[in-house]
Amino acid sequence: MGTKKLYIETYGCQMNEYDTDRIKNALDAEPTDDPKSADIIIVNTCAIRDKADQKAFSSLGKFKSRKANDPNVIVGISGCVAQLYGDKLLKKIPHLDFVLGPRAIPKLPDIIARIESEKRRTVETSYDIEELFEIEPYHKEGKVTAFVSVQQGCNKRCTYCIVPTVRGDEVNRDLNDILRETNNLVSKGVREISFIGQTVNSWKKDGHKFGDLIRAAGEIENLDRIRFTTSYPRDITKKMIDAMKDVPQVCHHLHLPVQSGSDKVLSMMKRTYTRQWYVDTINRLKDAIPDITISTDIIIGFPGETDQDFQETMSLMREMEFESSYSFKFSPRPGTVAAEYSGEDIVDPQVASARLSELQAYQKEITETKNQSRVGKIEKVLVEGESRNDPEFLSGRTDHNRILNFKGPKDLVGKTVEVEVKEGLLNSLRGELVV
Repeated sequence: MGTKKLYIETYGCQMNEYDTDRIKNALDAEPTDDPKSADIIIVNTCAIRDKADQKAFSSLGKFKSRKANDPNVIVGISGCVAQLYGDKLLKKIPHLDFVLGPRAIPKLPDIIARIESEKRRTVETSYDIEELFEIEPYHKEGKVTAFVSVQQGCNKRCTYCIVPTVRGDEVNRDLNDILRETNNLVSKGVREISFIGQTVNSWKKDGHKFGDLIRAAGEIENLDRIRFTTSYPRDITKKMIDAMKDVPQVCHHLHLPVQSGSDKVLSMMKRTYTRQWYVDTINRLKDAIPDITISTDIIIGFPGETDQDFQETMSLMREMEFESSYSFKFSPRPGTVAAEYSGEDIVDPQVASARLSELQAYQKEITETKNQSRVGKIEKVLVEGESRNDPEFLSGRTDHNRILNFKGPKDLVGKTVEVEVKEGLLNSLRGELVV
């Protein structure tokens, strides 16, 4: 397998990015950015919204001619769309060789070998994989940030969410395994770790809870920063907040999805908390960590959402002034409770679009204002590499998760430096290195 070339297109969340790196390690193949030279082509998919499904199918369609020209090329689909549709994908996409669920990555080498020897198309979407965390991710040399998965699956049953269907029930990883992988990455030059899970702060194992994990990670030498995502509001505990406050490596930014500002909608979503409970939780965090910044997720147009419900969401946006928000129109997902709603419950798509535009315009205004307020401030930045848009600039993130670009020597990559902010833009800051 070592001489083969592997091309992967990845869609979706950090979990999918992490799984892509696990696939690279599982196959021990040479990663390539050119699908024309690849021996194995995989589309790693997201199913969180219908648009994500369509992206996956469109991407696979691009490789039909590649397969026709070279039948030995292996084309596969992995991730949440693979889990959701299973063998239906083999019927729908004739040039597809395998379908691989998120939990089945450890089985991938055997699947590829079987396809090569028997020319047999394969579906592997079992949840019952004993070696679930056995394959750790590929790490690109020189990269100073990395993800570490602490769990798979989800035990929440939000009515709109397909994650429990495509990733199964929550399975939490052993503390020692998490710390071993983290130590290994730090030994390779990683300076910032992001712990990831569907509801990362619900992690618990053998009597340990998430606050214990944070404290244990804080003891790792040469680990400069700790982040984690995505947190669930109901699992924000005093023990977790105390650990965030006490461990200096923990970044003062938290992504905490609220989804709606309406108690009625939150109840229909089965989010298990009220608007006031969410607000009180943010206040507890800010009492402990006054400079903490909060980002969130919002679903607009959930079935049954009225104008009043939407205005309650907007009032929450004004009250919280989130650092940023990821907002989307509701997208019904197969097999979820919310997909069964019909009739008067369904929000007119044009109404939902108008609401979404209003919310996003307000968030843009808040984000720009917050970024501009940083002008003149000194920020500590972990330098990650060259700016994507201008190679003359270096780029990194502040403690509060803002992207900051500045000019400086390339040997600063991997170091934490002080930068004075000179300009606040919508999506980033620009500054000058303090020397």
